[in-house]
Amino acid sequence: MAKVSRAHLVIRHKALECIGCCVCEETIPQYFQMDENGMAQLLDGTREGVFFRAQGLKMDAADIKAAVDGCPVDIIRVDVS
Repeated sequence: MAKVSRAHLVIRHKALECIGCCVCEETIPQYFQMDENGMAQLLDGTREGVFFRAQGLKMDAADIKAAVDGCPVDIIRVDVS
């Protein structure tokens, strides 16, 4: 398993369960954008099972948590190292 820098955290997103509410893109557009079908995509995400995974900056942790808490279908996770 890859080590994560102290300056980073891990964002995981179940893109296949997205309902297109736009909360993540509106809250943290540096990490999410809506695709041509109106569904959220984790920018620079790599697929790991049912999740897409990407690194986020710890300095963005409060905004990322707001996106996690605001997601109505609970498909965004964040792991702080």
